[in-house]
Amino acid sequence: MLAHVAVNRRNGIVVAAVEGEIDVSNAAEIGRQLFEAAPNDAAGLVVDLSLTTYLDSRGVQLLIELAERLRRREQRIRVVAPEHSVIRRILLLTRLDTLIPLDSSFDGAVSAMADTL
Repeated sequence: MLAHVAVNRRNGIVVAAVEGEIDVSNAAEIGRQLFEAAPNDAAGLVVDLSLTTYLDSRGVQLLIELAERLRRREQRIRVVAPEHSVIRRILLLTRLDTLIPLDSSFDGAVSAMADTL
């Protein structure tokens, strides 16, 4: 298995941390797990990529698709990618930050999500 998704709640906010690699071989499964992590009654989802070591174009696409699916259910999404990480650079180069709020810390993402509730 290339990646593992761990889901929990912090202060009532659903957080999904992805550890490992996200690529074309597992993006669909990771996307399914992330979408299922946010039940209909959740305000949204924080996707923590702090422990993600690789993200290809299919991984970026899954985040865009996930954001759209959550928006249709009137839910929010935030993505955590630490400053100076390779994953953050990929997300900035693909301009994902223009579609999905990007936070450099887990605490910052949870706080920002809580502020919008």
